[in-house]
Amino acid sequence: MEKSFNFLFNIKTNFNKGKIVYRYTSKTNKVIFLLVVLISLFSANAFSSEREEKISLNKEDWVVLSYEKIPANEVKFNDNLLKVNIKNSAGPIVHKLSKALKVSQISILDQVIGSKKTETGAFDEDSLLRFGLVAVGKQTLSGPKKWFAADWVKKLFALAPEGTGLDKIYFYNLTNRSELIGKSRLHPKSDLLVENIVSLKGEGEGFELSHTLEKPIETAAVWISIDGDDSKSNFETQINLIKLKIIP
Repeated sequence: MEKSFNFLFNIKTNFNKGKIVYRYTSKTNKVIFLLVVLISLFSANAFSSEREEKISLNKEDWVVLSYEKIPANEVKFNDNLLKVNIKNSAGPIVHKLSKALKVSQISILDQVIGSKKTETGAFDEDSLLRFGLVAVGKQTLSGPKKWFAADWVKKLFALAPEGTGLDKIYFYNLTNRSELIGKSRLHPKSDLLVENIVSLKGEGEGFELSHTLEKPIETAAVWISIDGDDSKSNFETQINLIKLKIIP
């Protein structure tokens, strides 16, 4: 016995000895074709909405900061190259974005001349490179908190887009110790700093630190920290390229 009826999209279905046989009408083909076109256009638009933001390495686009009671790094900008010379020293280098961007991936081309002394603790206190994203949030700095805040903290909160606050700086670190890959911590000296060790420095001077974030971060600024004051290290880190993958 054979039964025939119209189903969704005008698909005719036959039941014949327990088997289902589909017969597509011309109307069905048109509907399916239109659906395929729409899905293709949506997918293409979704991918095209992602873009790469290349960060300028010109001197005028960065601010060099220092910490109290810690020798400052020597920072030079030359031919779109950022050079940071570390001599038992530390200090952030900050680039404020023209507007907050939602970052899903980071990519940094770099090279290290010399070497940082290998540490033995549970986490690196110094780093060949900490690449930080300053996340937009709800925290603000005012009243007594602002009066007693360190200078670098005041400069950090000054990066917040108008009418907003900040969350934290999320760092993605380069290490010379393979056993630390994958480790994270809230910095013991400040709950504004979260560190994630994501990349291992291999042989040779050049490397690429590339990392896809678990969740996109709405970012107000880039905050780079390179230091050798705790480990008494002398080396030079050079940054050739910084790219951020941006999503809507």
